[in-house]
Amino acid sequence: MANSQIKNLSLFLLGALAIALGYLFIEHIGQFSGEKILAASYDRAFTAFYLAPIWRVKNSFLTIFFWSVIVVALCLQWFFPAKPAQRIFSVSFAHDLVWFFYEAVLHTLIVLIYVDFLTRCYNKNFSSLTITSLSQAPVWLRFLLAVLLLDFLYWAQHYCNHKVPIFWRFHTLHHSQKELNFFTDFRYHVLEYIVRHTFLVIPFLILKIDAQLIVAFALFQRWYSPFYHSNIRTTLGPLKYILVTPQSHRVHHSLDAGHRDTNFGAIFSIWDFLLGTQFKNFDVYPETGIEDEDFPHEQKLELKSLFLTPVHQLLYPFFLSSAATPRISQRN
Repeated sequence: MANSQIKNLSLFLLGALAIALGYLFIEHIGQFSGEKILAASYDRAFTAFYLAPIWRVKNSFLTIFFWSVIVVALCLQWFFPAKPAQRIFSVSFAHDLVWFFYEAVLHTLIVLIYVDFLTRCYNKNFSSLTITSLSQAPVWLRFLLAVLLLDFLYWAQHYCNHKVPIFWRFHTLHHSQKELNFFTDFRYHVLEYIVRHTFLVIPFLILKIDAQLIVAFALFQRWYSPFYHSNIRTTLGPLKYILVTPQSHRVHHSLDAGHRDTNFGAIFSIWDFLLGTQFKNFDVYPETGIEDEDFPHEQKLELKSLFLTPVHQLLYPFFLSSAATPRISQRN
């Protein structure tokens, strides 16, 4: 497909998205705001509590806490860079910052629509599968089990994103960043959210784990993940055997496909150690990115490029030729 055709299609989809968002705001978002979220009936409680932390995080860029986290991360990148030649404020950083706002909209749409659909469908047709025995366990035990389960489910869906060719095709968008930074964690294809929430929602509905427990995990994971995507040279010492670190996750983003099939953890590294996917050389800080030379990487710091390049990147997996696919999905 010619570049002019892609640009025209991108502009059309961007306009359609703007119209859809306006309609969604008028028809739906007001129903999920403020007190109405917490006042929702139980059959919507999962969605409400799942949405609430995401909603707060998306608005958190207006808070002192958000800017404090950014300042700390930028200082660590300045004093302890994994890639010293990388500028803190670069074209890649600016584009990932735009991805932060795109992700706020796209992820919230998926939560509002898809997760709500899964919850309603489960409650209507499969509620007999629900296991209620966990509700009798102590709160601390339920919290521990919920955190471990959620982290393992993140590991499992991430593993599948690499091993299933069609999933990898869309996951390459996240891996395309050559200059990892705090905002790289917000660079995801919208279809990835569908895969992720299918993995996460159904087991929690079956086990009927308190949604409040998910909130605590979600808030921590939402801030910890940008930290280990940052350009920071650290293994966190002995904590590397328990937690994902900037070094271990940089290996996961390596341009070397052999590195990339390792270190799938979201918060804990224990699943990678237990399941044999942990890369055990803790001294390497490889170059990052993907092999695909045709991927529409960000190149300019122009307003048009900032807002349209993410749209091109979202569309790119749909227009890959059969010849390009093996080069992207091939594994050593």
